[in-house]
Amino acid sequence: MGHHGKSDEDLQSAREQHHEGHLETTYKTFINDLCLPGDLRQDEAECAAVAVLCTLESRIQPQESRDLEAQLPEKLQELLTHCRHGKQEAPQRFDKESFLERIAADLDVTPEQAESLARRVFATVRDQISDGESQDVEGQLPPDIADLWRAPPV
Repeated sequence: MGHHGKSDEDLQSAREQHHEGHLETTYKTFINDLCLPGDLRQDEAECAAVAVLCTLESRIQPQESRDLEAQLPEKLQELLTHCRHGKQEAPQRFDKESFLERIAADLDVTPEQAESLARRVFATVRDQISDGESQDVEGQLPPDIADLWRAPPV
């Protein structure tokens, strides 16, 4: 077991260092992708991501929230800790209009702007997560919010 055990540890250590190096990059890529059309500053993109994802997480099962977060950049997971207070509760039931009103209130924007931001955040998140996870999240949403989550028709 001697040298084999050591190489496993070395491999694990190398993996962790590699992982650490990518954390910041992955998060920056996420935020940059969100800013891409050029009309959002990085701080605005960050606020939008947190507002949209916190609202989404209050609508889906706590376990699904955890599964979703596990596939997001770690720095984004840290930013989402403040919306975890309700993680043990059953999901709240609200429709697309309420969903967008919550985001609009959080970000001090109109519901129309909130819808545009929600679609952008969702598209960026879908790029980060597996298709299976994306379908799991969609499966927990009512049709009108699932429509926001899904990729818009090309």
